[in-house]
Amino acid sequence: MTKFRKLGRPTGHRMSMLRTMVSQLVKHERIETTVAKAKEVRRLADNMVQLGKEGSLCAARRAAAFVRGDDVIHKLFTELAYRYKDRAGGYTRMLRTRIRVGDAAPMAYIE
Repeated sequence: MTKFRKLGRPTGHRMSMLRTMVSQLVKHERIETTVAKAKEVRRLADNMVQLGKEGSLCAARRAAAFVRGDDVIHKLFTELAYRYKDRAGGYTRMLRTRIRVGDAAPMAYIE
């Protein structure tokens, strides 16, 4: 098996989409997407929060190489790192919401 779900996309498109979704999740703190995408975003977002908690220059560079936007990096390393400083993991949660009308895909909030 592969490391990630393929989500019906080529590798470059998939990684670009996940980077954008993680950045939007950090920025807005709640997004709605399909369940499969939410499960993938959860893994990557937890890693970014862990880098924010680490707080080193190396961690900042690794996070900057993945997320998009200086405001997102600043939020990771200040607000979210302080909020989750005592938590060992599980920084995100997924709430299933509805079935999408067009293609009957199960939808979920990730926050």
